[in-house]
Amino acid sequence: MNRKHVVVIGGSVAGMATALALDEHGHRVTVLEKEVLPRCQTAVEAFELWERRGAPQSRHSHAFLARLHNSIRERRPTLYAELMEAGAEQLRFKDMVDEVYEAPEFIPEDDEIVLLACRRITFDWVLRRHLEKHTEIEYRDGVAVEGLEASRDEGSGLPHVTGVRLAASEGDGCAAEVLRADLVVDASGRNSKLKHWLAEIGSAPLEEESESCGIFYCSRFYRVRDGVTPPKIEGPIGADLGYMKYAIFPGDSGIFSITLAAERHDDAMRKLRNVEAFEAASATLPATRAWVDPAVSEPVTDVYTYANLKNTLRFFVVEGTPLALGFFPIGDALVHANPISGRGCTLSWLGSYLLADAYAAHPDEPLAFARTLFAGVERELIPWYLNMRDQDRAANERGRMEASGEDPFAFEREDGTIDPKAYMHSLLRDGLLPALTEDLSVLRAFMRVFNMLDAPADILKDSELLMRVMAVWQRRGERDPIRLGPARSEMLEQLKQTAA
Repeated sequence: MNRKHVVVIGGSVAGMATALALDEHGHRVTVLEKEVLPRCQTAVEAFELWERRGAPQSRHSHAFLARLHNSIRERRPTLYAELMEAGAEQLRFKDMVDEVYEAPEFIPEDDEIVLLACRRITFDWVLRRHLEKHTEIEYRDGVAVEGLEASRDEGSGLPHVTGVRLAASEGDGCAAEVLRADLVVDASGRNSKLKHWLAEIGSAPLEEESESCGIFYCSRFYRVRDGVTPPKIEGPIGADLGYMKYAIFPGDSGIFSITLAAERHDDAMRKLRNVEAFEAASATLPATRAWVDPAVSEPVTDVYTYANLKNTLRFFVVEGTPLALGFFPIGDALVHANPISGRGCTLSWLGSYLLADAYAAHPDEPLAFARTLFAGVERELIPWYLNMRDQDRAANERGRMEASGEDPFAFEREDGTIDPKAYMHSLLRDGLLPALTEDLSVLRAFMRVFNMLDAPADILKDSELLMRVMAVWQRRGERDPIRLGPARSEMLEQLKQTAA
């Protein structure tokens, strides 16, 4: 085996997953993490003490989707067992369906749809301990990367990264250290200094596509009281009211969280950042009301707010040529989307194994490695980014229409023609949404895409599925509208009363 030394910048989920994937191929891996987290004996202690300034999303709700759950169970069974021991639980599609349908007929593929109920900090804590107990991966925390070391590749003319330059430790008087590596992986997250590092070694400029998700969101964690059975999860864990999105996220050890999101310029809804308003809104929504009942649960954290959210894709490989050899960004450093989708950790895990497999195929061919990896990124990761970006664009447009008094669902124009965007809005609201409770085939397809088991485009290519949704949509006048929550005016009145 051609054993290499790989340096991974960043010790969060993407960094640790990359280290694990490379370790499976026998490489020597060094993980460099800027932050120093206190050593904790339990996941509960870590949740109380860990404050990840470099990963503020760790204090928010997370969905560990079936694609990730299944991969961990199959590729790292010991890690999977450790997550279960730490209190993580399975959320099975079959159990959700049993709450909605009478005598449902399941198929073998339904066993693939299993989410992992786990807090992000619990996931990080178990992953870190797993690295220490079962691998020879060197995890160095309190180490900041100052820049990249590189030479010029004679054949391609590209910079070839040969290591990293570490900042001197404060107060010890030591000079900056250079750590040599055969491959350097940037897993330092969405705030990566990738653009500056590449400029310093003379690469072509790093281009990126980046636009606002259009929302802010707030999260709060709760503990189910001893002896109380939590409410049932019936179908999808969240919904979109237009002016506000919400979701329930079961976690480990009897802990769950609720996330509420609203348009970033909606000053009235920004009151959700306050505890009283957050609690009032959660108690008003039909899907969350039972969960926050004081007889069922008690809050265990404050309300955390996350803003300045962006959908971003960085173009590290352009027309088949990477900006540098011996180096590649992964996870949020390469591509990240609206975290409300819950896909971040799953995308990071998938990207980590794409990287390890590409490196195993081309350990001594840096250009072929980069091209092979990017082909996997285009195939497995970027479609999910585009899907979330387009969803946000549509949601933001719908919000602007509603704010101006237009009906985004009115698809018939005065001249008798059809507005395609409004038609799609109507089809989703009055066709897909009710079909999730009326047609098990539609619910199954939706949950497979939601859990990243099927590609987002697959659901649109299935003519039979579209016919089922259309059949439900055609009967839209025969049923009362589905009410997922109060109208915006009702919610604002509730928040006003709470403030008073």
